[in-house]
Amino acid sequence: MTAASTERSSSAPGSRGELVEVKDLTAGYGSLTALHEANLHIAEGEAVGVIGHNGAGKTTLLNSIFGVHRPTSGTVTYQGVTTGKPDAKDSIKRGMAMVPADQFVFATLTVRENLLIARSNTDAATAEWATERGQELFPVVWERLDQFAGSLSGGERRMLSVAMALMWRPKLMILDEPSLGLAPALAERVFDALKELSISAGLSVLCVEQSVPHLLRLADRVYIMRNGRIVDEQTADQLRARTEYWDLF
Repeated sequence: MTAASTERSSSAPGSRGELVEVKDLTAGYGSLTALHEANLHIAEGEAVGVIGHNGAGKTTLLNSIFGVHRPTSGTVTYQGVTTGKPDAKDSIKRGMAMVPADQFVFATLTVRENLLIARSNTDAATAEWATERGQELFPVVWERLDQFAGSLSGGERRMLSVAMALMWRPKLMILDEPSLGLAPALAERVFDALKELSISAGLSVLCVEQSVPHLLRLADRVYIMRNGRIVDEQTADQLRARTEYWDLF
């Protein structure tokens, strides 16, 4: 299946509404174009993965959708509203959250202070919901409330970052390589927690990840990027049927 002939049947039309549609999104840095006419869609409650070699344009894709980086052309439609210039502040207000690959917690503040900052602009009901879900999914974070975030393990910091993002009760969570630097068992816990949120809370997820086995614990569909372009799309079942993944990178 090529990007030009991407089928939408895997999103089960009729059962879930479309939350995000990206059309012909192009972005770059100065004279360098890092992302070429990307097209993708995400349904409500759907988890979508993105894989590709280093430098394929994956992070630029995420940043352009969220509004950290302004695309040069193309559009992002989120909850029926289309824009050619996504803005990160507007994205947060409209229910997106992003967890970058690094620098995702305030290391010199305690865990409690990190969580308080994250919930500072949310109402009491949302904060209560997020706290309950965070405690259920990441109890170790709440056991470390008085520790400095920088003293946590890599896995614990990643769990804290997801717990912080939950404080906004997002409809779409965007994650850039959540398994980066984590032991396999901790990475599995993070991906399993995200899958639980997708199923139980209807959270949509867009996740860049280098480890295909980890990603398949979460994703319903996966886009493959190469040289700044989305070149293929496969369902999770199609990828699970493979015996190797090297050719995808």
